[in-house]
Amino acid sequence: MSRPRPGPASRPGPGVLAAHWDEVHALLAVLRHGSFTAAAAALATEQSTISRRIAALERALDVVLFERGGRAPVPTEAATRLRDAAERIEAELGRFVDAAAGLRQQPVAGRVRLALTEELAIHVVIPHVLPALRARHPELVVDLLTSYRAVDVAAHEADIALRFFQTPAGDLVGRRIGGITTAVLAARGQARRLRGRAVAELGWVTVEVPGLATPEAAWLAGHGAPPPVLVCSSYQVQLAAIRAGLGVGVGARVYASMDRGLVVLPVAAHPLPTLDLYVVTRRGIRALPRIEVVMDALTAAGPALEARAGGAGQD
Repeated sequence: MSRPRPGPASRPGPGVLAAHWDEVHALLAVLRHGSFTAAAAALATEQSTISRRIAALERALDVVLFERGGRAPVPTEAATRLRDAAERIEAELGRFVDAAAGLRQQPVAGRVRLALTEELAIHVVIPHVLPALRARHPELVVDLLTSYRAVDVAAHEADIALRFFQTPAGDLVGRRIGGITTAVLAARGQARRLRGRAVAELGWVTVEVPGLATPEAAWLAGHGAPPPVLVCSSYQVQLAAIRAGLGVGVGARVYASMDRGLVVLPVAAHPLPTLDLYVVTRRGIRALPRIEVVMDALTAAGPALEARAGGAGQD
């Protein structure tokens, strides 16, 4: 007499995980972000939805995935062991979606998720990239995902990233599109009064973002800057504070050519850092028309950005 085959609950496998993709997606989000609340935010859904999906996956697999009751859910050994398999399913599904996108009749259509900082969105992509891209490809939709966090393009958190660090090896490909020179920025009305002062004699407005080490912070520390008069968590807030005359700050030189309220303040004998700007995507989708046109448009914006920085005003 043959022994009955075990069901999904007693012998979970890839097929079970694939059949519960929404639940697996929730599992990965909680593992990556550390809580149901953060996972819900990452997936643009409700915490209760994440809880239901985790509970449904636990029932399907007949295992406990997280110990609850503390301040944050603690992954069990089962959750940890399933992570690799879940990420393989995620990658395969991503490749399927990307391949399906390549079969579209319209060569340039669909959505492209572009990860970048708020400053790059406001000062580069929105004014200098999107208008022409929209005019040429009206069926293309670009989602701007603004954050200071290093978005994981390889894990399908975005399709393309515009960022200030080199592309790692592996499934990612990218290129340097330009260099953004930095400068000491001051309010136009205060520049004459501040001209000639040493780094240690100026009042500095700085930016501090948890987990983000910035070249400008290293420059200030290395040239004897005093404690800042104002600390911001956003570069947009920093620019507003500088424009209001609350102090000076290190920022992209190009801002002085874009904003009549700002000027470059010369600081003798202290060259400032140049920020290399890279555009990055996944190797498997690089040749898709929707990805290619956005990559090319971003690349074309690099030299124009450098040229504008060269014409930034001094007072």
